[in-house]
Amino acid sequence: MMRFLLVLFLVFPMIGLSQRPIQLKPKYYGIYKGKIPAFLMDSGKDLLSVEDSPITVEIRRESIVFTIGSNKKSGDYKILLEAKDYFILDCKINGQAANERLMVFKKGDKITREGLFPQPNANLKKTNN
Repeated sequence: MMRFLLVLFLVFPMIGLSQRPIQLKPKYYGIYKGKIPAFLMDSGKDLLSVEDSPITVEIRRESIVFTIGSNKKSGDYKILLEAKDYFILDCKINGQAANERLMVFKKGDKITREGLFPQPNANLKKTNN
């Protein structure tokens, strides 16, 4: 019985510590700029050509802001995954049904925004602002 209690008090606190939420370091906060490449969209009758659009993503400690063209939306994010070279962020944007996904690279000051169909992915570079 003593061994069981000893294991209970030593092992379970360690399990709790290993379950801490992942936090982004402040070096990943900032403004990232890039372009969503031009693409074709099927309207059901015709193929429409959509021009490339500027995109800005500002990652803050507890929120995120997307600016695509002149459309600006904000929301919050959570880290879905931390891999060796990158983080995957799931971004819930206010007033938008689909969540945005970002890959934040640990080296190189860059991120990739996963395009919402039919948009292609966009690569963004951190600015010095």
